[in-house]
Amino acid sequence: MLKNGLSFVVIQRLWQGFAGLLTVLVIGLTLTQEQQGWYYTFLSIAALYSVFEMGLTTALIQVTAHMFVKLRWLSKGRVTGDVSAVFRSFFSQAVKVYAFFSLVFLLISFVVGFNVFNHKTTQGVQVIWILPWCFLVVFTAINMLTLPFLAVVEGSGEIAEVYKVKLFQGVLGAIGCWVVLSLGGWLWATIVMPLCGVLVTVTWLLRNRIYLLRGLVSSNIDASFNWRHDVLPLQWRVGLNWISVFLMSQLATPILFYYQDPVVAGQMGLSLTIANMISIVAQSWIAHRVPILSQAVARKEWRVFDQLFRKDFSYSLMVFFAGAFSVLSVHYWVSNTSYYGRVLPFWPFVGLLVFILFYHICSVLSSHLRSFKREPLAWVSLVGALLILPGAIYTAKHFSVNEVVLVMVSVEALIVFPLSFLLWRKYNKNWRLTSGES
Repeated sequence: MLKNGLSFVVIQRLWQGFAGLLTVLVIGLTLTQEQQGWYYTFLSIAALYSVFEMGLTTALIQVTAHMFVKLRWLSKGRVTGDVSAVFRSFFSQAVKVYAFFSLVFLLISFVVGFNVFNHKTTQGVQVIWILPWCFLVVFTAINMLTLPFLAVVEGSGEIAEVYKVKLFQGVLGAIGCWVVLSLGGWLWATIVMPLCGVLVTVTWLLRNRIYLLRGLVSSNIDASFNWRHDVLPLQWRVGLNWISVFLMSQLATPILFYYQDPVVAGQMGLSLTIANMISIVAQSWIAHRVPILSQAVARKEWRVFDQLFRKDFSYSLMVFFAGAFSVLSVHYWVSNTSYYGRVLPFWPFVGLLVFILFYHICSVLSSHLRSFKREPLAWVSLVGALLILPGAIYTAKHFSVNEVVLVMVSVEALIVFPLSFLLWRKYNKNWRLTSGES
């Protein structure tokens, strides 16, 4: 099952990389540089959902993985085992929490987007953005409601099944986006991915996991799961980490959009997209191990735990460096073409890759410690975010995008990474001792 799971994780991540590259080409052919800035700023602000989601998906995967040491699936999404009633209570509460988060995201993100985009419209940029923004926010909020279903199935160890769903979402979403862009849809193309996410997930649930849906309307759910004790401590720490990631990276594009112009914002947005594609593919070797590592901790199988992590971490870094070298080669090759103005110049682009590299390593270390159902590195990410955010605002307002990238790299490489590594070594050792076996 592991090899099959890894295959689908890698295929899905490779598709993301390929689709992202093709999207870059389609955008270059269909949008002006200014339109590109609006497009990526739309996507960056819509990524606010990760802030309101508060890392709950990651927490659900970890908690489910520990539960499924004593559970197994039956047909169509039914669950059996010693703690099946507890699982039903846990899942029901998870969906209710997601419903609340989706509503809050819907209300706040619309207001934030309106203020940012209206700021540029009043300066003479006449665009029709209100309807696309409303639809993007609505479909993103609805798509949030599908996340707990995917999370519990992934956490149970059914990696291949979940990544098949994600692969279909990505394929349909990307093709739909290309078609809309080719037809002149511009900002309407941003809504295609969340819309396809909803349609594919609902279809999958109705065909393969219908009892997960039926269980939500059951009046016999045993309210025996203690959310505050078993989920909230991990969730808020993971949530701090996700909020920090958003503040450190995603906000750079709207900050440049607001203080400089859509062209520079588009360069940052596209460059971040390319750099993140490398990290997403490299994380495949970590993502498929999450349930297995969590179960190894639950069973105190430390040798298995260490061997799998070292192997996958090594593969992940090799893939990242190979991807970075390939992207930089292409960047140099297109330096004399019309696409060059679509991305950051060479050295700021290198700096952005360095930033993503250190962020990638810190994410892997966090994922490793998260197998203990804890998140000790959250405050480190928060400190980094609180340093990068004002630095990015100041440099975007008074200098250029080069200084914005310099702030991001400096904080991540000199503060966040060293602290994260030291804490990872400390807790990785201490928590085994307190578990009763070193």
